[in-house]
Amino acid sequence: MIKRRRKASSSIPTASTADIAFLLIIFFMSTTKFDTKIGLGLTLPPAAVEGAEKVKIAEKNMTRIFINKDGQFLVNDQLMTQQDLPKLEDLVRKSVSENPKMVISLKTDREASYNNMIMVLDRLQKAGAVKIALSTN
Repeated sequence: MIKRRRKASSSIPTASTADIAFLLIIFFMSTTKFDTKIGLGLTLPPAAVEGAEKVKIAEKNMTRIFINKDGQFLVNDQLMTQQDLPKLEDLVRKSVSENPKMVISLKTDREASYNNMIMVLDRLQKAGAVKIALSTN
């Protein structure tokens, strides 16, 4: 009698597929470089305790800077533009060297560009200002 031949299996073996996927995951995880975002280097004061006294700063120890939504800024009520940033840096450097207790109050309008605030803050830190108060209007 004639023996029937078995048909060859046409399926792909998938037993090692999980192993290959696992090895690919390990390879990509070990060779990928993750970017770390660097923020602003600021030292923040400790959190205020309820009922603590508010510190009053004398007007002679305060320099006020306000950034409006148009990119202009006021330094003690004197209007300046972005082209005057070197002048601002010299002014702050001089006032901090004359008065080590000088506090710079940097306020920005809510509609002002974040980039403008960062440019002014960088100039303040470059000028040697350590005591900087940040707020929005």
